[in-house]
Amino acid sequence: MADNFFCLDIGEKYTKIADAAKKGNLIEVNHLGKIATEENFFSTEAEKSLEKQTQAITTLYQSLKLTKKNVNIVIPGSFTYSQILTMPALNEKELISAIKYQADQFIPMPVEETNIDLEIIAELPAEKKILILIVAAPKRLIEKVQNSVEAAGLVPEIIESELSASSRLITLFSPIFNPQKEDGIVALNFGLNSTNISYFEPKTYNIKESHAFSVGYQLFLKEIQINSELDKKRAEETLLTYDPKNKSSIPVDTITRPLLAEFVTEIKRFIANKKISALYLFNNVFMFPALPQMLSDQLGVKAFELNPYSFSSKTPLVQSFQHEMSIYVPSLGGNFR
Repeated sequence: MADNFFCLDIGEKYTKIADAAKKGNLIEVNHLGKIATEENFFSTEAEKSLEKQTQAITTLYQSLKLTKKNVNIVIPGSFTYSQILTMPALNEKELISAIKYQADQFIPMPVEETNIDLEIIAELPAEKKILILIVAAPKRLIEKVQNSVEAAGLVPEIIESELSASSRLITLFSPIFNPQKEDGIVALNFGLNSTNISYFEPKTYNIKESHAFSVGYQLFLKEIQINSELDKKRAEETLLTYDPKNKSSIPVDTITRPLLAEFVTEIKRFIANKKISALYLFNNVFMFPALPQMLSDQLGVKAFELNPYSFSSKTPLVQSFQHEMSIYVPSLGGNFR
C-alpha cells in the first residue's frame, strides 16, 4: 500500500477505492471496494447530486475502515482531453508554458477554463527530449470533484484521468502479464459510454498513442434490452453470463453483431501497421466477460481481460474480488504515481 495516500476512483458507474503498493513483481492490496456513483454526478450541477456523491464516498470509505485521509483521485477519461507528445527536456514550468501554446489543438474549450496535468512517460536522453502525457479537464468538473471529496473529510493530493492511472499500471506490470517483448500491446478501457484504446510500444511498454470512440458497455446493454424486450437487470445478467461457446436462448452474438462490427472497425483502424502481441480489455468488461473472445474471433488477434488478480498477492481480500478486478485497473494505478 502507499505510505501516505490511497486512490479514490470516481467512475461513471462505480466509485472505487484501492489502497495498494508494488512489492517486487506483485501488487499488494490492503483495501479494495466499490459503491455506485451518484447517477447524475457528472451530468448536473445540482447541489443534491454533489451531496449524494459525497455520501457515497463517505459510506465506502467508512466501510473499508481506512485511516488515511490523503487521496489521489481518478476521474473518467470521457470527461478529459489527452495528448501524447515528444517535447524538449524542459522543467515543468517551462513545459506547461510550451503546452499552452499547443493546447487548442486537442482541447475543444478555452484553455483558461481547463486544468492541465502532465506526466513524464519516458526520458529520451539521446534526443534531449521527453515523452509526456498531457491531460486537460474542465475546471468546473475538477472543482466539483474536489468539493465532493473534501466534504467527505478527505484530502485531495492530485486529480488524474483513467488514461494516466491505467497506463502507469500497464507499463509497470506488462512484463508480468505479457512477457512477449518483441511486439507492442493494445489496451482498451471499455467504459460505460465510450472506449479508449491505447498502444504500448515493445520492450519499454510506454504508452505511445491513444484514441477514444463512442462505443461502450451502455450501448451493448441497450441493444440487448431493445431487441430482447428485457428489463435492465435481466439484460445485465444476460451480458454477464453469455458464453459464445454455449449458445443461450438470447442470441447475444446476433443482436450485437452490428455494434460489434463498429467496435471492431475502430480497433482495426487503430492497430493498422502496428505489430502487437495481444489486446487487453479492462474496466466494465467484467460485466461483459465474453467480449474479449468475441473480439478475438473477429480480429484474428488474441484478446484478453486485463485482470490484476493474476499479478496480485493472493490474499483473502484479493481472492474475493477475483472476477471483477479489471474494473480496478485505474484505481490500482492511481497508487503508483
